[in-house]
Amino acid sequence: MSKVALMCGHGKSTDGTWDCGTAYGGNNEAALMLPITKAAVKYLRASGITVISDADTNNNKNMIRDVAWANKEKVQLYCSIHCDYSKAPSGVMPLFVSANGKKLATALNNAIKNGMPMKSRGVVKRTDLYELNATDAPACILETGSIKADLKILRDQPDKYGKLIAQGIC
Repeated sequence: MSKVALMCGHGKSTDGTWDCGTAYGGNNEAALMLPITKAAVKYLRASGITVISDADTNNNKNMIRDVAWANKEKVQLYCSIHCDYSKAPSGVMPLFVSANGKKLATALNNAIKNGMPMKSRGVVKRTDLYELNATDAPACILETGSIKADLKILRDQPDKYGKLIAQGIC
């Protein structure tokens, strides 16, 4: 695999305003996912993979621009890093739409549940999400966990979490 797109969830909205995503207890999704995404990008690049990522510019592109960029660059896979809302149960939950997206989602799910002290909520097919439907490459939206139930892991272990994402992609 030579080129992947790894995007940080939320951030700049399509209208140019800031979208922090879900929030809980003074934490927000965009801020929690940025160090995890940056770590994953670092490990992928160290493995020799070319990565395009809005994390390089602190999540300053919206998802429509991210998908267009990935399609223009002809990436081999697309992954967007998110966390679930505060009422969601604990656990990782990769989302996919295609058969190849399911392979990516399953690899990410296995790497994370084997390397982090958290369970999986399953690999879930979703047909209603822009990033999954508009990409030319196999795609996954990675729900890294609940912003409430998994906050300690998401906040305190971004490097380890990012390394596991990179391992799952590799």
